[in-house]
This record gives sequence, C-alpha cells and structure tokens, in this order.
Amino acid sequence: MKDITNFLKSISDKNRLIILYMLNKNTLCVCDIQKFIPLTQGALSIQLKNLSSLLNSFKQGKWVFYRLDRNISIRYLNILEELFIEMDKDEEVQKIVSKLEISEVCKI
Repeated sequence: MKDITNFLKSISDKNRLIILYMLNKNTLCVCDIQKFIPLTQGALSIQLKNLSSLLNSFKQGKWVFYRLDRNISIRYLNILEELFIEMDKDEEVQKIVSKLEISEVCKI
C-alpha cells in the first residue's frame, strides 16, 4: 500500500505531472525543463527528487539529463499513460510543450 501511496503523492502536483509528460516525450536537462516550468532551479531539483522513483537520470559533462523510466511497475506506467492521453487534450499543457526545444548548450 505504501508504494501506491508514494506514487500518487509524487504525481499529485501539476508541475510534476507536466515534468513527467515532457520527460515521456524527451530526455531533458534541468535547464530545458526550467524554461517551461516556473520554478527556481532549487525548487525544480526538489520536484525532480520527488519524481526520482519514476525517472532515469544520467550525467553528461556538468549536466544531468532525465527521462521517464520505462521499467517502473506496469500498473504505474498504465496510470501515467492514461494521464498523458488526457494531457494531450489539455490546452495549457500543449501550449507549454509546443514550445519545447532542447537546449544547444546541454544537448546530448
């Protein structure tokens, strides 16, 4: 029961949901995410820490890149996929991700 509670807590924030949605589509560094999520780098790092059980990360040079972990529990992936389908229809989310361009500075 604790696992599902932690999962639901991690996706219960609008910014975290948008971050997951973006990381489902792309591998991004913090500077790319920060362009679209109105948070300081410190606050964004806290959000990413809250999502850490759902993400893969790797370091390249001085940048850390993140992406959705496809090896998490299938039941969690199914829930996320359903949320992403709904987010595909959300104008506010689409406005944010339509501007998504990967930075040339930290491009992998």
